[in-house]
Amino acid sequence: MSLKIIRENLPGSLESFLKMGLKKDGIYKQLEFALQNVLDICNEINSTLELGIVVGYEDIVGNLHKAKIIDDSLKEKLEFLIQLREVLIYNYDLIQDEIAFKNMPEYLAMIEDFLAFTQRFLEGQKWLES
Repeated sequence: MSLKIIRENLPGSLESFLKMGLKKDGIYKQLEFALQNVLDICNEINSTLELGIVVGYEDIVGNLHKAKIIDDSLKEKLEFLIQLREVLIYNYDLIQDEIAFKNMPEYLAMIEDFLAFTQRFLEGQKWLES
């Protein structure tokens, strides 16, 4: 749902994005929600499959990779999304709207890649090629 809200409200130009005020903050908050959901799903897989004790999200992603549940590419994307979430939550003042607007399609694509993986995983398909 968060991805849909972002897509519906993200303007077509940087100039419009910069003028959005609180609505722009809402887009960032929806992105944060989406990222949190991604990481919660990772945590659920890790704990359900008893892949190991974790201290942080990096450990969860590492466990999924070590167990060959996610490939190198998805691991890299998840590691980036963890960092993005940290900025959105703890270092919001560091966000540069110009960069965020330019990269928003890439952020959403990374989340969608993870959702596609999740769909395959839940359907019981082999998630990695041997």
